[in-house]
Amino acid sequence: MAGRRRSSDNRRHVSCWRGTSCARIGFCNNYRNLFGNPGCGDRGAGVTKVVEKKATIRDVARVSGVSVGTVSRSLNAPDTVKPGTLSKVRAAIESLDFQPDARAQNMRRRSTLTVGFVIDDIANPWHASCFKAIDAELRQKGYSLYLMSTHGQASEEAAALDMLQHGRADGMIMTINNEQDPRTIKRLKELRIPAVLLDRDIPLEIDAVLTEHAPGLRQATNYLIELGHRRIAIITAGSDIRPGRERVRGFVEAFERAGLPVPRDLIRSQSLSADYGFREATTLLQMPERPTAIIAAGNRILAGVLRAMQQQGVSVPQDISLIACDRSDIAMLYPGPITLIDRPVEEIGRTAAQLLLERLGGSNARPAQRISFPTHLIMGGSCLPVRR
Repeated sequence: MAGRRRSSDNRRHVSCWRGTSCARIGFCNNYRNLFGNPGCGDRGAGVTKVVEKKATIRDVARVSGVSVGTVSRSLNAPDTVKPGTLSKVRAAIESLDFQPDARAQNMRRRSTLTVGFVIDDIANPWHASCFKAIDAELRQKGYSLYLMSTHGQASEEAAALDMLQHGRADGMIMTINNEQDPRTIKRLKELRIPAVLLDRDIPLEIDAVLTEHAPGLRQATNYLIELGHRRIAIITAGSDIRPGRERVRGFVEAFERAGLPVPRDLIRSQSLSADYGFREATTLLQMPERPTAIIAAGNRILAGVLRAMQQQGVSVPQDISLIACDRSDIAMLYPGPITLIDRPVEEIGRTAAQLLLERLGGSNARPAQRISFPTHLIMGGSCLPVRR
């Protein structure tokens, strides 16, 4: 028989190169000895294949005895289908092993089931921990998390926001590079998809999950003051993002509340990078009257500070006391370990994901929420009383 034909066992028979269709699995006569199966009998014919036919939505409708539209509603809006009808459709789906086209379903819903996670530094361990927590929460609802690092560049941040909101994601969670940049504020105002800010503070109707950095730095600085330190340095981010502003504020408040002069020459507030931490720590350690303690307010900063101390031959805590911010392998594995200001990164990530899922679920009418998490000081072995 010429052409293709369908058999009752739901298999599709594919013609060989001469147009001969065969109901048997095997090769033509030229290849009979390979498997011992008779072929189509057409000398010189090619391989005869049997391809399993994939069940369609029409097959489900036929087997369940309902319309194609009812099957579609059973898949996309089951609450609108009568329980008895829904049971028949689901039974047909199972018996036929029907697999809905997820891409087509998402297009109909205008959904990508993707969330963008825009960060300023992919090398920051805190971002990695936060990513894991966000991803775990989103996966429970069928969403995938798409990571984008802007490397601290405004142009890359703009490109990331534009790409995500133009069909690449349903929503986004982000740590922006500069809260005070008018261009950034304008882009955030024009966002077409739900968003959650992570540790960034902008006066817009956007949900935000924040950390109470100032109380944490105040507690850490007070601890050093109680140990007799007065020449305390801090290396942290610039005032263009909330962590930098709040950490410096807490540091200054600790001295003011203790009635002590603020060592403003020891405040270094510009970047969270390891290179910045290295440069500033090197400068501080080479001062005629160097600090007796340093607060490395950032994971990447800590890496740079430790490198500078190693190069300068300075030991912790024998020569200088050290406090870090955020839990990291470096801080925990360093002999001591290092005393640090910790925050609940897993809970922060989960909360950011939950806020976004609420928006994606239709809670667009509620006011923007700002949820703050406290920090706490974890005592290690990196601080000693100052030498008199």
